[in-house]
Amino acid sequence: MAENNSSETKSGIYVITAAQAIQSDKHSKRHMKDSSRGAPNKELIKGLERYCSDRDAELIILRMPGMDNSEENMHPFFDKRGDVYDRFNKKLNDGIELSDMMVPPQNVDPASGRGRFVQSDCTKVFPHTKQRLKAIPASNANLPKLLMTTGAITYPNYHPSNHRGDAAKRDHMYGAVVVEIIDDTFYNVRHMRAQQNGKFIDMGLKYDMGRKPTKAKVEALVWGDVHVGDDDPETMGANYEMIDHFQPKRLFLHDFLNGHSVNPHERDNLMSRAQNWEKGRLSLEEELKNAYDELRIVSKLMGKREVNLVASNHHFFLDRYLESGDFTREPWNTKLAMNLGLAMMDGEDPVEAGLKMMGDIPSNVNFLKIDSDYKVWGWQLGSHGHKGISGAKGSIRSRENAHGKSITGHSHTPEILRNTYIVGTSTELVLDYNKGDVSSWMAANAVLYDGGLVQMLPIVHGKWKLKE
Repeated sequence: MAENNSSETKSGIYVITAAQAIQSDKHSKRHMKDSSRGAPNKELIKGLERYCSDRDAELIILRMPGMDNSEENMHPFFDKRGDVYDRFNKKLNDGIELSDMMVPPQNVDPASGRGRFVQSDCTKVFPHTKQRLKAIPASNANLPKLLMTTGAITYPNYHPSNHRGDAAKRDHMYGAVVVEIIDDTFYNVRHMRAQQNGKFIDMGLKYDMGRKPTKAKVEALVWGDVHVGDDDPETMGANYEMIDHFQPKRLFLHDFLNGHSVNPHERDNLMSRAQNWEKGRLSLEEELKNAYDELRIVSKLMGKREVNLVASNHHFFLDRYLESGDFTREPWNTKLAMNLGLAMMDGEDPVEAGLKMMGDIPSNVNFLKIDSDYKVWGWQLGSHGHKGISGAKGSIRSRENAHGKSITGHSHTPEILRNTYIVGTSTELVLDYNKGDVSSWMAANAVLYDGGLVQMLPIVHGKWKLKE
């Protein structure tokens, strides 16, 4: 085993993962011996070693207990390795560190009770046999900090005869966290999720044991909520780069139309509406024109590949505006709104109808219905996430219960809980309606690869990968 190294580092690439201890003699007598428990997934380890060799990265393996804290002995495979660490702290730059926080591997949610330690310090990556991502609000003005757990390179070792052990075995996740240090302040961080056979994908490259990596097919790219008119130029630049880098078969856009011109939450805010009038933000036609122009840009970048607009809560601002009749008191919107009202009465989606009035819709653009599914490799991609179960609001756990595997939007806060992924936002991080909030908003997109592996890609000031 390697010595604990807490020295500060200011550059480099790190691959961090966890290894469980093996079954003890005591437990092998009580529960029958099982040599697979805590054994290394050698196929995955070979792949990570190849990845580190290709990228000049450092592999860091963090020890974890077995089925309980009494199981401490590692598989002999790890005995002579110089990259296995126990109770390890290492600050990678001013904003991120590897932490020795120890959460039992059978815990259902490794983030429970740990957010306060991240909030008071910096982004923390700590060992666990699940891959968890949670953005922790930390400031009135600054980005949130991230709580991240690693995933494992060993086969599961849990108590076989109780419900926590059974659930933990089913939730066991293979993989690692990649940290790319840019300078003293900035870094890129993301999960690499692996299959049991050891295959994993990072940034569109598939690793299979020690073989040369191959290009992976990308089934879908899901952007953080777009909100044309409130979008952030740096983040949108990163979004465009991802289309070029991944060449996804499908693109999913959440909250594409912002709805600021017809926002029902601003109807009685006289001063705010006066300011928006001066900025030209109360014209429905102008908002639809801007959204249409952006849709044309995105459609062109995608070529002949699909662009899917997901039915989202901000889109329904327009429905509410038409239903309320408020347009009769806003003569600058009345004529267009009346035409949209007629389309709505004929069963058309007002957002789709409005964009069609601005020009021809490209043939690769689809408007998904609120009550339709769109599943790829079992992942639900057709839900925005604002609707919960039986009329409730859509929390991450309700999304898990509703969809099983899903990639959704809505909260503007990137999060991973088992097979539930929530993308971030493509907007400015401070808008009129969240000003002064201690916010967890952050830009992040998700990529769905052929075969069903998913990767969340945070974006900070337009940065999302090393420029190699």
